[in-house]
Amino acid sequence: MPICYGVCRGKRILPVTGAIECLFAMGFVEDGEHLTLPSGASLHELRWIQKQLAGERLKAMSQTIGHKLSVTSLQASEITFYQKLKSSADHVLMYEDRLLQQQARDVIPFLELNQKAEEKCLNQAQDDGERPLDKRDFLLLELLKWFKTRFFTWTNSPKCDSCNGRTSSMGMLEPSIDDLRWGASRVEGYRCTNCNRAIKFPRYNHPGKLLETRTGRCGEWANCFTLCCRAVGFEARHVVDWTDHVWTEVFSQSQQRWVHCDSCENVCDKPMLYEKGWGKKLSYMFAFSCEEVVDVSWRYTAKPQDVLSRRTECREDWLIDSISKLNQQRQQSLASTRRAILEERASRELVEFLSSKAVKDGEGQGRVSGSVAWRVARGETRRDQATNGNVENYTYKLTSNEKAAKLFHLRYTPARNVYIRVSDDNKEMQEWDSAVHTSTNIQRKEEFDWEMVYLARQEGSPTASISWKMDFDDSGLVIDQVTIKACSQTFQTGHIEWTVCGGDDVCVQLSGGAEAERVSALNGSKSINLKASLSGGQGDVAWQHTQLFRMGLNDHNTYPFEIVIHLREQ
Repeated sequence: MPICYGVCRGKRILPVTGAIECLFAMGFVEDGEHLTLPSGASLHELRWIQKQLAGERLKAMSQTIGHKLSVTSLQASEITFYQKLKSSADHVLMYEDRLLQQQARDVIPFLELNQKAEEKCLNQAQDDGERPLDKRDFLLLELLKWFKTRFFTWTNSPKCDSCNGRTSSMGMLEPSIDDLRWGASRVEGYRCTNCNRAIKFPRYNHPGKLLETRTGRCGEWANCFTLCCRAVGFEARHVVDWTDHVWTEVFSQSQQRWVHCDSCENVCDKPMLYEKGWGKKLSYMFAFSCEEVVDVSWRYTAKPQDVLSRRTECREDWLIDSISKLNQQRQQSLASTRRAILEERASRELVEFLSSKAVKDGEGQGRVSGSVAWRVARGETRRDQATNGNVENYTYKLTSNEKAAKLFHLRYTPARNVYIRVSDDNKEMQEWDSAVHTSTNIQRKEEFDWEMVYLARQEGSPTASISWKMDFDDSGLVIDQVTIKACSQTFQTGHIEWTVCGGDDVCVQLSGGAEAERVSALNGSKSINLKASLSGGQGDVAWQHTQLFRMGLNDHNTYPFEIVIHLREQ
C-alpha cells in the first residue's frame, strides 16, 4: 500500500526549506495534490535521510544552546564517556548466556504467569482505533508483578545476619576475590546497632548471582529483571540513566514499539515518570542490548532543550558517530533480514523521539501524542474498572468447600500484596484491588527507607474509601459468628472510620486496632459489607496520615487484615 503525505504537504512539509527535496530524495513522487511513496519503492534512502536529519537536528539544537566547554576538555571527557558506553554494551551480553537464562527460568513460575496472562488477554476490553494487546504483553506485566511482589526485595541497609537487627553505614570496604568474581567492585560496610556485628553488602553486578541473593537497589533490580525478560523470550534492553537510575525496555510485537518497564516501581509504559513524577534533571539515557546501543533520552523527556543543555560530557556529533560505530561492530554478524528489521524499528523509534510529548493532568507520567498507551499498565483494560481508576463490583461467594465446612476465612498481606482464601485450600489472589467491592483514591505504598508497606490515599486526595463484600444469599446459609481484624494507623489529624454492615442494614463500627473484633450484631445476616473511609491529615503529606494494614516490607507471615465467618443453616 503506498504511503501518502498529502495532508502534511500543505501544512507542515512545504513551508520548511529543503523538505520537499528530502522527500523526493527518499523516493516520494507527485500524485496530483499528494506526495506518494510507491508500494514497491526501496526504503533504504528514506531511512538513511531520516537518520541524517535526526542527527543534524540534535547538532543544531546543541549549537543553539552553546556549551562553553573547550574542545580539548570535551575530547578528554569523551574518552571516559566512551569507556562507560562500551562497558554497559559489553555487560548486556551476559543476558544471552544460555546457562544463565535457564537458571532464571528455573525460578520463574512461567506456567502460572502464562495462564494469568492468557485469562487477562481474553477478558481485555477493546477500544476502537487502538491495537489490542496480545498474550505476550500481559505476560510481561505478570512477570513484572511477580518480580516486584514475590521475587526481589529492596535493601536500603542490610539486616544483621546474626540477630536480624538494624544496621548503620560504616562506609566502603575492600572487595574480596569472591566479591570481584560476581562484579561487586563496590562493597558497603555496616554495623549492627543491636549486637555490634560487622555486616558487608556487596553490590553484585552479575545477574546470575542476583538470582540467588534476590535483593538490592535499582541497579540489581534492573540487572536481574532484564535477564528474566530474556529468559522467557522477550527482546529486552538494559537502560542506563546517567543521573543514577536503571530500568528495562521490552519490545512489544503487538504495539510494534519499545516499552518502558521499571521493575523497582512495578510500572510499565510510563516514560515521563522520572522527569514529571520524580522531578529528575535528565541528561543521557542509553539502551543496551546484544544487537544495539540506542540513545533513548528523547523518549523520557518533554523538554529536549533542557536535556540538551545538561549534556556537556561530549559533542553530539561525536556521540552519534560513536554509537553508530558500536552498532556496526555489533551487527556485522547479523543476517541481512535481521538488520533490516532493526533498521525499520530504528526509523519508527526516531519518529517517536522527535514527536512532542504530552503529560496528562494529575499524572506523574506521559505518553507520545497519538501513540497507543498500554491501557492495562494503567488499569484501563479491566472490564470492572471505571475510567477514573476506581475499582468496583467484586463480591465473594461461597465455594463448595466453604459451604461444606460452613466457613469463610480470608487474609490479606500488603507485603506480598496477596489475598489468601484459607477456607478454600489457601487459594491466592494477587494484587490488593483484585478482590475489593469498591475502591476510590486508594493505592499501595512502599516505604523503602522505613521498610514498610500499607494501603493509603492516593497523593493529593483529601478522601478515599475501600470496601469488601461477601454474599451468602444463594448458599442456604446465614452468619453464625463473625470475627474481623482490620489494622489501621492514623497520624496527625488523619481519620479512618471502619463500618461493617449486614444485609438487613444493621451496621457496626470497628476500632481498626491490632486485635480481632467479634461482631455479634451480624448473626443471622446473609451478607457483609466492610468499608473503610479515610480522611484528614496535615500538609502536603496528609494522604500519608491514614494507613491501612501497615507492616514490614519483608514480613510475609503477618496478616493485618483477616475475616473469619462461621455459618449455619438458615
